[in-house]
Amino acid sequence: MQLSNPLYDRLKWFTLIFLPALAVLMAGLGDLFAWPYTEQSVSALNLITVFLGTLLQISNHHYRNGGGPNGTGLT
Repeated sequence: MQLSNPLYDRLKWFTLIFLPALAVLMAGLGDLFAWPYTEQSVSALNLITVFLGTLLQISNHHYRNGGGPNGTGLT
């Protein structure tokens, strides 16, 4: 599957900026308002973030090692 550069950039921003910020917001508000299952929710979100970050890193690795827009790989 090939990702366009704009799509890759959006996914990278979502994974590296938005999801970690959302996890911190959830943790802070959950503690402040004593929401149930806050720790589990934040942990699940962080696991998803790490998973997506790993997929993006694999894609980046394939792109930089010759799998670019015209090659094969997860770009």
